[in-house]
Amino acid sequence: MATLPRLTLPQKVKEGAVPSSTIAVVLDAALDAYRAGAFDELLLQRPGVLQWASRRYLQPILGTAGDRLPPERRLAAAAELLLRWAVTQLRPDRAPTLELNDRAAWLERTSWRPFIAVMCHYGFAPVPDFRDRYYRRPGESAADNLCGLWNVGQSTFYRYLEKGRRLIARLLHEQRLDRRHTPSLRAFVWCEVIRSRGFASEAERADWHRRQAQTAIQANDAPSAFWHMQMAGDVKQVCQFTQRHLALLADESEFKAAWRALLERDQPPAERIALLLTDAAIHQMRGDAEGEQAAYEEALHLAAQSHDARRTGIVCSRLGRFYEPRDSDRAFAYYQEAAALLAEADAADDPEALEEHAAVLVRTAWLYALRNDPRARPVLERVEALRSRTSLDDGKQALIEQAWGEYWRRAGDTTRALEHTHHALSIYEKVNDPQGIVKAYINLSLAYGEARQFERAIECGKRVLDMANRIVISAEAMASTYLNLGANYFWLGDYDAAITYYQRGLEVATEADLRLHVRRAHYNLAEAFYTRFRLARAPEDERQGDAHVQAALEAWPHESDSAHIALTKNLKQEILGESQPRIYDRFLPQEAAAHYAEMAEIERQRATLAAPGEPEAHVRAHLAIANAYLAISVKEREAALALIEKHGLGDRFANEFERLRATFEQTLTREQKLKAEWKAKAGDLLNDARRAAVLRHLLERRAINKSAYAELCGVGPATASKHLVHLAALGLLKQIGRGPSTHYVLPEGITGAR
Repeated sequence: MATLPRLTLPQKVKEGAVPSSTIAVVLDAALDAYRAGAFDELLLQRPGVLQWASRRYLQPILGTAGDRLPPERRLAAAAELLLRWAVTQLRPDRAPTLELNDRAAWLERTSWRPFIAVMCHYGFAPVPDFRDRYYRRPGESAADNLCGLWNVGQSTFYRYLEKGRRLIARLLHEQRLDRRHTPSLRAFVWCEVIRSRGFASEAERADWHRRQAQTAIQANDAPSAFWHMQMAGDVKQVCQFTQRHLALLADESEFKAAWRALLERDQPPAERIALLLTDAAIHQMRGDAEGEQAAYEEALHLAAQSHDARRTGIVCSRLGRFYEPRDSDRAFAYYQEAAALLAEADAADDPEALEEHAAVLVRTAWLYALRNDPRARPVLERVEALRSRTSLDDGKQALIEQAWGEYWRRAGDTTRALEHTHHALSIYEKVNDPQGIVKAYINLSLAYGEARQFERAIECGKRVLDMANRIVISAEAMASTYLNLGANYFWLGDYDAAITYYQRGLEVATEADLRLHVRRAHYNLAEAFYTRFRLARAPEDERQGDAHVQAALEAWPHESDSAHIALTKNLKQEILGESQPRIYDRFLPQEAAAHYAEMAEIERQRATLAAPGEPEAHVRAHLAIANAYLAISVKEREAALALIEKHGLGDRFANEFERLRATFEQTLTREQKLKAEWKAKAGDLLNDARRAAVLRHLLERRAINKSAYAELCGVGPATASKHLVHLAALGLLKQIGRGPSTHYVLPEGITGAR
């Protein structure tokens, strides 16, 4: 039998930097052993080489063939398939088979001769008998037979053979470098699997692929698992699988090529939308915000064109998630739209819509929590009501646990926060969801820090950084990890380390345009620099703190999150004034969360009224409070009007608006009502200044005549007389007397509500 020369592989070879010459030596020995029928014995003789080949070549074969390889010689069978496939790659047509039935290829086409020479000389296939071309002798070797068929000498044949071996060695070198030939390898192995034992039905074949996908994932072979899911033929399941295991797939060259091919196929709208949503998730994982947004918008357009409320709602939910770290107001709008659309589908007892409805409510609650708005809790309680109606998948269950964990952390109950977040982690670990595991550790890092368990908090954060060395982690997750690590070092009093991690988080967030994280990073950096300045009094620290406060305000200019804006503006005074800064992540009273600026103004003015002071100051305080409540009333009314217009509710709420108007008008003074009435009815006759002068005269003197009107308005007597008559006709004045004694008074009971 053939023997493999004793190879002393240097360390760099063991680590993967194998020279082409070594591959050629191993290949020649393998071909000779195969020809001699001693392939398995050769592998037993050199087990180290088999293990090396297994690490670098055999995984796609093992993953593709699955349980169809004989268990007693699993690695040997895979190595044999690798060798057979390598020979097929010499075919000019690259077909995944050793069978060749083309007479012209056998006899005339010289481009096929390296393939035929290797295949037949090493015993992968016999030479057919072409008696009309050449009469071979009994027991004649394949080399002599082919020389006779081609009418060439031995030296020419061996040149063909050597060329074939050289091309295979190069092929194996390329495959080891970047796995560029893996699709062809899988196609060959699949043909061999079918040839060895087929399937009774398409359903049996699809079930087999799904089972092999689960086995591959358990073996951390995500590319093979994806290939099996593709072969199972269900686009929806392919998308679900891809999103769950994206951290393992996103950086694989084989996956990238397969995904591009899948996107280029024509698909029905429903499947196309599912692919686009998954494509957006892939872009998000790679930090490509522009590509992510484009995929979502294409999906939204397609869903709207299809008049599919459920899928439109799902896409709106994903767009809300996209804008969550970039524009929270826009995120809220998308979440509200998604909730409305999914609620309609949910009412039709659509289980998938119910699951998505629960997910969008969780995301809405999370967004409320990010603003320290206690409305997060009633939204989560609605989710619990939905959870009781259906069996949500593990991913949704874990998401709900994560949201409750964040709620209780911001409510100051770290025990319950840790309990829920650990439950989420256990679910993610059970289903082997790396992205979910990463998110759970990020949240645990912050929760343990607030529980003053800093070693465990830092360990959780560094676990995420360790995972980032093995799998792809999104920019959002990386930024959060760095910021949480910085926060833990800050609480430990290690401000230098805190600043270092905050700056890393800021770099990642800035590059990915994650404005929420950018704002948080600047706030944290300002807090760290001010605190260090308070201790060491280095002027540069104060300057850095000021710069980061300004940057935080510029990074997130949304008035709808005015609570955090106020915290940022007051940060320096609170730290350097030796007072305890308010905690950034704590829920506000509900009305303060909904109308922070107005309620803060009311609180300030109440403080003014609580202390003795000048009457004028108290009057101004009462008026400021009244104006603040009025502003809240206007906001709530406008929100109601927007909903009525959006949902086409028409006059259904006319009575409620009439009561609101009556309540509003009861608060107006008589003078304000008169001003409103006169502006509405006489605005085109009198400008604001003349109108105010006439009303003031009437209220002070009780009546007005022609000469007084002419003097107040700067008009002639004739014009004054006409104006007064016209105002009386409008019902704004009442004429008393005739002739020179004619004068005008305000009608009794005049109001602004006619």
